[in-house]
Amino acid sequence: MDNFFFVALPYIAIVMFFGGIIYRGFSGMMSGYRGNWTWTARGDYLWSTRSTGFFGRASIGAASLCLHWGVLALFVAHVIGLIGGAFQLAAWVDFFRWVGLAGGILLLYGAVWALVRRVMIDEVRAMSRIDDYVVLVFLIAISGLGLYQSAVKHVFGIAFSAGPWLGGILTLQPDATAIASAPLVNRLHIILALLFFSYFPFTKLVHVVSYPFGYFTRGAISMRRFVALKR
Repeated sequence: MDNFFFVALPYIAIVMFFGGIIYRGFSGMMSGYRGNWTWTARGDYLWSTRSTGFFGRASIGAASLCLHWGVLALFVAHVIGLIGGAFQLAAWVDFFRWVGLAGGILLLYGAVWALVRRVMIDEVRAMSRIDDYVVLVFLIAISGLGLYQSAVKHVFGIAFSAGPWLGGILTLQPDATAIASAPLVNRLHIILALLFFSYFPFTKLVHVVSYPFGYFTRGAISMRRFVALKR
């Protein structure tokens, strides 16, 4: 089982993540245009955020800001921390510890609040799909386990095992020995993250790899309140 979860599953996640995004983006696999390959990052009509900001605007600000900034902070922290763990750089791992803790708190708060919105606001619940809930449950579970291991169990320095393990995966020299001996909460955190990355291409989260270049050339958009328009 260790070889499956920490050798086979990482490669499955890599293939599903990158291959799934490319295939979905260019083939329209989740629309009526399935099989019609086009050079676009919006290959199907579900390639969007399906924003719920039109409803319950008073509650979306904190959820959206915390979720997005939390994800960004965690991405940077994990990259630095895992590199630091692979090369035995203690200062980098310490950065991972504190920035990851702050980012995890932001992400957990944002994801929980986003889930509450989907359940409590009728209009948001009506427009929600199954994957909206699955994504949020994944994020809550992954961030919750990460915070539990750092804030409750005080398990630090796991990057010194996870970094070399991930390096072995990327260099095609996988070895599950180091990570398999990590505490259970750490292993569950990693397994859920790998499952999440495998599922990622089939959700609305693919919008993060859209081509944003049009923002630099499009005309300015004037945003006005309804009261101002009435005048």
